[in-house]
Amino acid sequence: MNNLVDVFLNIRNSKFFNTLVIFIIIASAIYAGVSSYNLPENYLKLLIAFDYVITIFFVFEILVRIVSEKSFGKFFKDGWNIFDFIIVALSLIPVGAGSAIFVARLLRIIRVLRIITVIPAFRKIIDSLIMSLPRVGFVALLLFIFTYIFAVIGTMLFADVDSLKWGNVGRALLTLAQVATFDDWGAIMGRVLQTNQFAWIYFVFFIIINAVILLNMVIGVIVDVMISENNKPSIKETRYEK
Repeated sequence: MNNLVDVFLNIRNSKFFNTLVIFIIIASAIYAGVSSYNLPENYLKLLIAFDYVITIFFVFEILVRIVSEKSFGKFFKDGWNIFDFIIVALSLIPVGAGSAIFVARLLRIIRVLRIITVIPAFRKIIDSLIMSLPRVGFVALLLFIFTYIFAVIGTMLFADVDSLKWGNVGRALLTLAQVATFDDWGAIMGRVLQTNQFAWIYFVFFIIINAVILLNMVIGVIVDVMISENNKPSIKETRYEK
């Protein structure tokens, strides 16, 4: 048993094997894209066979990692391992007919997410994003409060002018989301300027507070967390080390 564990451990730590995993994940992404085209029957059969090969390789790879850890418990202590295991398990769902084809294709494309767990830099980015969520959540809440206030004011000022955009709070929120992303906001403002020449003040204040200050605060929080993580003492990657 120990010999088998050592063999699987050497495979797991092999640079060639890890490079092969990345290559297979990329091949899986290509497969998902190619399968969206209407291809001749003979090509479809090749794609199905190719999908089986990818699935078998992913099962083998996850087994190698489990055995090299010597126990299921140790393997599943790592959240990224759980993530990988779930994706591989989902990819084992067989392709059916009808609506099941859509579900199967969706599960196949999800396999591409495994590139995150294979490349350490990607994992570091995701970890930083997760760590920034509490701080981002407060900024996002503040952003929503200001947007809601502006939405209510917008319904009071512009509902009679453009009911499609400002008829109620829900429509006003959608309109302000469009303004915040600068998606044709000039045309939205232009329609209400025809009857209210001071409407530009409303839009300028909203853009400055929400679209410039608060949205950039969200980006700033994420960047600050990522910088803090990068400035920490370097810890050698131990994912593929005994």
